[in-house]
Amino acid sequence: KGIWRWWARALVAGVLFDRGLLHGRAVKDLVKVTSREEASCISRITGLYLGLGYAGGKDSKASCFRIMINPSTQQYSPQSVNPNLANQLQRIKLLTLGKRSIEYIDRVFITLRISENIPCDLGKEAMEASLSALALAFRYSCFGKGGRRGLGCFSIKPYGQYSKFFLMNDQELLNTSVSNVSKVVDHVLKQGECRKLEERNIGNCELPPMPIISKNPNYINCVEQRETGDAVMPLKSLSPYNLFIVNGSNLLNMIHNFFLRPNRARVLLGNPRLSDRLRLTLNAWVLGLPREQRNTGYFITSNANRRASPILVAVHDNKAYISVFTSADWPKELKWRGADVKPIPIDEPRVINATFIALQELISYLKKNNLQVNQIWP
Repeated sequence: KGIWRWWARALVAGVLFDRGLLHGRAVKDLVKVTSREEASCISRITGLYLGLGYAGGKDSKASCFRIMINPSTQQYSPQSVNPNLANQLQRIKLLTLGKRSIEYIDRVFITLRISENIPCDLGKEAMEASLSALALAFRYSCFGKGGRRGLGCFSIKPYGQYSKFFLMNDQELLNTSVSNVSKVVDHVLKQGECRKLEERNIGNCELPPMPIISKNPNYINCVEQRETGDAVMPLKSLSPYNLFIVNGSNLLNMIHNFFLRPNRARVLLGNPRLSDRLRLTLNAWVLGLPREQRNTGYFITSNANRRASPILVAVHDNKAYISVFTSADWPKELKWRGADVKPIPIDEPRVINATFIALQELISYLKKNNLQVNQIWP
């Protein structure tokens, strides 16, 4: 349910951003965060009007939905991670450092039922908005340790009144989800909720203070150096949310290990010891923090202790989805420690440039692995 809420919040925040009501504020340690009023508004709409539960004082309300999971009657025997598997997947190797023993199940079939938890009377629009967010979560997210790297993915065979959202093609699902949530948010705003939010135009290069789903603005013209290197597919756009679809075989290993520099360098440069562009420009932090090992790498110098990757990978057999969120919720300063020590100041233009470089490398990496990649949203 937490991942369901995460996608619902991204949709709600995207509508507020498009309406000029979400700008965030700078703080001591971070480039931008949501203001208190913005965070409250997003939480209230997600929790009360989309029915996903709200813990905000006198208006507190339990989730309208109950999730019940029943495994099939087939017996599944856990397997222990062996050195071969650990060497194939970077995240598994990290989890098994120090010879830690980890068990996993390769395939499991479950029945997941969503029903009414408490009477909420959400109405048709709110129900469809909420369940379309769930459809996004299942298609573009995975679950558990390594979920952002394509581990723990589920493929869905839907049944029931609202199964249409799980059967839509990708563009239709995203456009329908944005449209459904927009109707709910606009209705809530007309009722006088969130009236403390400041409305003003969104700047051409302004980043949202949190991950959101929105087509606007297009940050391509905000990139300082737009050379594409050897990428064979230029980006159509660079928006707060971009979605790519990848087709091919052995997708999990290929995409999962892009986030390890030697693997990128081996594919892109032919030598795992060379430095790719993300390393040369000291921008690999954009793949997620912390990125440090044995007193080298990127260190957060502020009170923040981590920042999850803005790139989500979901693998479904011979098809994979890569979601990329561009937002300003990053530490203001990092420190690179390698052969020397260098401070890395971060601001909104640098986030845009780092994301652009990462996507150009990702596209080149996928193409050189003979995978088909297309940008499908916006």
